[in-house]
Amino acid sequence: MKKLLAQWLLIGCISNSFFSQDKIPNPPSPPKLYVNLSKEFPNFLNANEASQLEKELENFEKETSNEIVVVVVDNFNGMDRADFAIKLGEKWKVGKEKEDNGVVILIKPTKTDGKRTSFIATGRGLEGAIPDATCKRIVEKELNPFLKENKNYVGIKATLVVITKLAKGEYNHKSYDKREDNPWWVGILILAFIFFILFILRGGKGGFGMGGIYFGGGLFGPGRGNSNGGGFGGFGGGSFGGGGAGGDW
Repeated sequence: MKKLLAQWLLIGCISNSFFSQDKIPNPPSPPKLYVNLSKEFPNFLNANEASQLEKELENFEKETSNEIVVVVVDNFNGMDRADFAIKLGEKWKVGKEKEDNGVVILIKPTKTDGKRTSFIATGRGLEGAIPDATCKRIVEKELNPFLKENKNYVGIKATLVVITKLAKGEYNHKSYDKREDNPWWVGILILAFIFFILFILRGGKGGFGMGGIYFGGGLFGPGRGNSNGGGFGGFGGGSFGGGGAGGDW
């Protein structure tokens, strides 16, 4: 009797897993890193923003092998946001198989099934660099405030600036978590002001001996955002262990 019960429980678990996976949309074909599945917000990003974001995500994947997908949906098909994001990362195989270095940025800009919400899920290989508490802070400080103001591209860009720097080890999550609550662009404005003063002091002459600092490029390096790079080649098969965090706006 116990053996029969155990078999039925096993079958039930397998069935639940199967139907749960069925609630997750299939990966895009051809492969893409920015995917808008929303019918209510088909223009969540305009065409230029979507194209620029896709190129920058492609360049980051080619530079580091880390894969970040940004996915916009209308609902979670009855699942909670964390489960949906993690299972999407697993089904789409976001990240590389051995490195498990994928990130899913999930955004639901509708009030269907609750509030407008977002979630960042990290692959097993990035949980140390981007722990749950840091994901929570990124959502609350970088992403959701801009989404609330309908500045969708700005919010995604601010989020990616932090995630990519953490993933590349340019700074660690402890230093980020201790940052003051100023928006990311405040630092840029301060830096621009300093360069403006230096420019005036030099009588309007260019060149400050700073190794070619450039402000017009993409997220991940001077000018790289404008390179099409031949397109994204496809997901590699990373694993997600449940890391991440989200929040409503």
